[in-house]
Amino acid sequence: MSLIKTDHIFLKENLANQEEVMHFLAAKATALGLSNDENKVYEKLLEREAEGTTGMMDGFAIPHAKDASIKEADIVIVSLAKAVDWHSLDGSPTEFIIALFIPDSEAGTTHLKLLSNVARLLMHQEVTKGLKEATTPAAIAALLNSKLTEN
Repeated sequence: MSLIKTDHIFLKENLANQEEVMHFLAAKATALGLSNDENKVYEKLLEREAEGTTGMMDGFAIPHAKDASIKEADIVIVSLAKAVDWHSLDGSPTEFIIALFIPDSEAGTTHLKLLSNVARLLMHQEVTKGLKEATTPAAIAALLNSKLTEN
């Protein structure tokens, strides 16, 4: 089974700031059937961000939401047409978002494992370079799925 699905990957989106990205993620989570409450998902994304930035290094962010309205653990990926400020750990703007959506019932297990695996992948330059150079959802899904199954 592939964890990363091509229909959950959105490339070169025109979103002007972090708030627009969070709204986009919440809307996509609902449209894809991951949740039945867009407002709750948006609220949870913001709550988590308020605890500390999810902006990592080299233009990547890993926002995440845990909520009872989320039906199953899943990932939505967005690349931006123009990088936005995310208060990242290295101060660089964010252009690539890997968002995690986790049901409350899996908060301590699936959430931590997914977050750990994704964060670990972003520490490898061949992965971050490959993601930034990918031009199709299929290329991104293939790269991440192959790396996630190695772990």
